[in-house]
Amino acid sequence: MARTPQTPPSSGDDPVAGSRRRDSGRHPDEPLVTRRDMAGWVGGTARPNVQGRWPGERLGLAQDGPTSMAGWGRRILALLIDWFIAMIISGVWFEGNPLVTLGIFALMHVLLLSLFGTTIGKRVARIQVVRLGGAMVKPLRVVLRTVLLCLVVPPALSDPDGRGLHDRLAGTVEIRM
Repeated sequence: MARTPQTPPSSGDDPVAGSRRRDSGRHPDEPLVTRRDMAGWVGGTARPNVQGRWPGERLGLAQDGPTSMAGWGRRILALLIDWFIAMIISGVWFEGNPLVTLGIFALMHVLLLSLFGTTIGKRVARIQVVRLGGAMVKPLRVVLRTVLLCLVVPPALSDPDGRGLHDRLAGTVEIRM
């Protein structure tokens, strides 16, 4: 008896195979794992592409009042106050050297955020830096956040909640006190 090559059943012959093809949305000749599948996996978990009703809602923060996301006005005010303090110290003792000013600014941030969760400027603006969930920020995260802050570009790259790249990478958020 001569053997004839077997053809795969069509969707009409095998209801299970036909439903698998329809459900998967794949062409029968397409491999099980495609580049599109791998790109989705490498990119990380899927995130909803929607913005919260207010800044910080997706992070579990209140809409207003204490523990709500600090606005841009407060954050810029705090940054200017801290920079001004660093400039005064640098001007009095180090002839206004810009690198010393940056170093003083960074040192103030590392020490004060590690100890109190706020700097002088942030205290005046009533802002506190905390980890997501509300815990105090650990010193290594504060150092990472401060280095990125001093690079200037990461704070300018913000997400829909208003968190800069420096806050996202350090796992922190600036909230109102």
